[in-house]
Amino acid sequence: MRRTLTTLSIALCLMTSARAQELTYALPSTTITVKVEVEQEDFFAGPYASFSYKFLNMDAQDTDTVTSRVVGIELIPRVEADQSALYTCDPDNAALLSLTAQGLVALQNKADAAQTAWRFPAPEKSGFPGTVTNPFRDETRITYQSVQTEDGEVQVPVEHKVKEAKNLEDKAAEAAEMILSVRQDRLNIVSGNTDASYSGEAMGAALKELDRIEKEYMALFKGYSVKRRYSVSFDVVPTVNQSVQRYLAFRLTDNGPVSDGQKGTPYYLELEPEKMAFADEEERSKSKNKYSTLRYRIPAACAVKLTRDGHSLLESRILVYQLGIDANFPLYK
Repeated sequence: MRRTLTTLSIALCLMTSARAQELTYALPSTTITVKVEVEQEDFFAGPYASFSYKFLNMDAQDTDTVTSRVVGIELIPRVEADQSALYTCDPDNAALLSLTAQGLVALQNKADAAQTAWRFPAPEKSGFPGTVTNPFRDETRITYQSVQTEDGEVQVPVEHKVKEAKNLEDKAAEAAEMILSVRQDRLNIVSGNTDASYSGEAMGAALKELDRIEKEYMALFKGYSVKRRYSVSFDVVPTVNQSVQRYLAFRLTDNGPVSDGQKGTPYYLELEPEKMAFADEEERSKSKNKYSTLRYRIPAACAVKLTRDGHSLLESRILVYQLGIDANFPLYK
């Protein structure tokens, strides 16, 4: 029994020693990064939008909205290790392999794009500069107080000055009055219908200041927009076992591009690999000695198109390794 265990231990040691003399490597794979530049517009409705027609005879949008549009797209091919195509070789032939950031083994940990949250800073309202001069209004209220006279008790009216907060319509009316007043002042200056005389730089400065005031108060009715640009990237990894090389790159929603799972305009990446000529499979698999050949990959040249609603937006040619041919490189001892 002891002899059997000793023999088994020796066999395990030899196997471990043999594995230590092997290097594991991966074949290359191509990932196409779709880099999208987006312009996003956030519209903030004015607080007095619902009174714009009543006081200024104009229509104004009364709800906040967000819209996005694509202003630029770039296709960036990247080479990485294919973790589904791992092979071993003799360390003596390691010089034929490329030592990359991933080493000879595909060890890169990549976050799944479908689970990645798009962390874009939310737009902040900057507030409306124009406002009413006084949020309160003075009101005179009359109450009656009993006063004893020679003829008896009489009710005497008594005035009381009170301050009452202005409601939204009152504030809108005051802002509209300011806009109309500014317009009248501008007309008076241009037509010379003022006590003061304006000319040259003085007139230009006065008109500029009136324009600024009108713009601030108009924003209370018409609202304002904030535009910003940002870039976001999506990775597309072509797969071999797919008859039609058509992939969803991203979807464009009002809030910007997303990977999938939401409503939006889809953008597709379509690949058409060129035909490749090669020896038959029997010639490709002649060698049975794993140390006599080195597995390598020849990429396929692909015509690539990015489409939206069936229309081509961008066309290019990209080498895609996994859609090419795996071949054997002969090694001699």
